[in-house]
Amino acid sequence: MEYSGPEKKSKEKPWPVIIIFLVGMHSILLGLFIYFFTDFFYKTFFGASVENIFFVRQSGTFLFLAGLFYLYPLVNLSSHYNLILVVVISKIVAVYFLVANAVYTSAPAMIYSAAFFDGLMALALVVVYFRLKVVSRQKNRSIRDAKAGLKEAV
Repeated sequence: MEYSGPEKKSKEKPWPVIIIFLVGMHSILLGLFIYFFTDFFYKTFFGASVENIFFVRQSGTFLFLAGLFYLYPLVNLSSHYNLILVVVISKIVAVYFLVANAVYTSAPAMIYSAAFFDGLMALALVVVYFRLKVVSRQKNRSIRDAKAGLKEAV
């Protein structure tokens, strides 16, 4: 008989949880940093002064809120793992946006590196998604088998 208590469940998916957590926290912390330290952020990463603080802070707010959304699947990973696909799509759109618009900034190399890391996050989340999908299918198959066994017993 296989043990399925809390210890096994906690060991079942630690790396997907860590990856989702890190991706979400990256956006939350970056958003807060951009919002509260706008001038420092711009001077450090772009070597320029902020021309319109409203739009820069708006992007910080957006990143913060996106990060909260990225963390939402952790509320119930087995039920909400499909939301990871939305996060992957948002990362792919971010990569496209960054690459397509890098030439309009004072530091395109910084933008290309951001696109590269967003792409890595998207790839890591694709792996997480398919791992969780396999675990979900196995769980559903076990439930169906158990129900079939109960029907036969009755």
